[in-house]
Amino acid sequence: MTRNNDNGWSSSDDDNDEDDVEDESFAFYSICSYIDSSSPPFDTLAAALEHDVNNYNFNLLSHLPTPDDEDFYEVAIITVNKSRSFVKENGSVDKVELGEKLNDYLKSQTSNHADDEGNAVYFKPQLEDDAILMCIDELQALKAQDASNDNLENASRHPTESTKELQSRIELLEEQLLHAKKCIASFAMDGDNHSSKSKEDKPDNDSYYFSSYSNTCIHETMLRDTVRTAAYESAILSNADSLFRDKVVLDIGCGTGVLSLFCAKAGAKKVIAVDATDVIKQAEEIIQLNGFGSVITCVRGKIESLIEERALPLIEGETVDIIVSEWMGYALFFETMLPSVMVARDALMTPGTGTMYPNVAKIFIEGANDNERLSYWDNVHGINMTPMKQRMIDELTSEGLVEVVDAKKIITNRAEVTTFDLNTCKDEELDFEASFELTLSDNVSRKESGIQVHQLVVSFDIDFSVPGTTAVSFSTGCQSEPTHWKQAVLWFDPLHNYPTLAKNDVMRGRFRMKRNAKNHRAIDMAVLWEIGHHSSGGTWERTTEGSLKRSLEA
Repeated sequence: MTRNNDNGWSSSDDDNDEDDVEDESFAFYSICSYIDSSSPPFDTLAAALEHDVNNYNFNLLSHLPTPDDEDFYEVAIITVNKSRSFVKENGSVDKVELGEKLNDYLKSQTSNHADDEGNAVYFKPQLEDDAILMCIDELQALKAQDASNDNLENASRHPTESTKELQSRIELLEEQLLHAKKCIASFAMDGDNHSSKSKEDKPDNDSYYFSSYSNTCIHETMLRDTVRTAAYESAILSNADSLFRDKVVLDIGCGTGVLSLFCAKAGAKKVIAVDATDVIKQAEEIIQLNGFGSVITCVRGKIESLIEERALPLIEGETVDIIVSEWMGYALFFETMLPSVMVARDALMTPGTGTMYPNVAKIFIEGANDNERLSYWDNVHGINMTPMKQRMIDELTSEGLVEVVDAKKIITNRAEVTTFDLNTCKDEELDFEASFELTLSDNVSRKESGIQVHQLVVSFDIDFSVPGTTAVSFSTGCQSEPTHWKQAVLWFDPLHNYPTLAKNDVMRGRFRMKRNAKNHRAIDMAVLWEIGHHSSGGTWERTTEGSLKRSLEA
């Protein structure tokens, strides 16, 4: 069974064979009747679900979380496999009774979350090549449609309410609004008691983000990152005549003004340097001190507000030719500054000829083995400290980490996950899911028994590659000179639950990155993976599979 790489698993060797992929269809087996050999498969997921509703009074969608739940993907997988396991054990009862028992069983489950003990076993498919598991995105869309229909049905009932009933509903809503206002007011007056506040009561994420960039050490760290700073300098100055001379440039998040100064040196006729923090004062002094005060204008504020208030020094109808910004965060999207830059792009950049600079970003993933980190505790100055291993692992697997990974620990190829054309990409595309495929590197000893994969390492590359200019790029991969971005590291549990890659094995799957629901400047990453190989006949043979979910918290 093959599936288009943009949507799920693919067991085809030829990723370019688009016609074969598009012509391939799925066989969907309903939850309740899949063990019945006389029950045929269905051509669509919707038809399979409808069969369960009509014949068993069982609606899988009613047991799934809301479609915007950040754990929808994992919960759906667990729920499907739990349901199939239950049906396999209780399939001898009649249809109606089976549906009722399955509904009761799922309702009795305290949790279907991946992190809960006992649920890990349900990441293993109960039905081989289960098409429903391969179409979780479609299941999510059906859940959204189901929820929408429920809302419409509920809304249709309200017009029949009496005037008195409607008035009561309004009064209730007004009471709730008043209560909410009182809560907000009490939070505002209790601002000094930060030590007793929960995470939700901290300063809003934007205020925290911008205030952090008022710290001098952050700017020093970025300037001392010679890979980063030298790449911008080279890309701008080497393209003075081909790109920057006599152009209008917008520098978003200018910090100390270094990129604006590079642009002015490259011959830009006007540079607008924007920053939301008070470091803009020092930037203005630095610009004056270096003799570019007549070219560069500093403006303090959030770019979205400045655009809305028309507070930028642009005359009526004037656009910007180039938007320069160093917006990248850990794993590329941590801190989520790019959407703000894209707002300026869509509102101010010259159509057709204007460009973002840099203009291309790519995300990569690769596997690593860090056995030394584990074996260290076996003998610490002659002392056995192995009880520290579990403590360390608990910390390593609690969230995504940011650290420099030694290239010697990398055991697989560095696979490109996705590419963003920064001149055209849309905000919704920044939350993405894409396929990847890893194999052991040629320089790694290919043991028949396999080598453990302890980490998945996420990094990015940046390209300044506008047509007609001298291309410049830099990489944050393990094989390149380290940058202040380091790498994002997703740890498996190296003692209990980790993949093993053997000779001729392939580790493939789906990588998902999206903004955190509670804090849009944090990012959530999830990996659904499987390991296997292609048999002599060309069919895919899976040996193991699993999932991994980690977050980079702001």
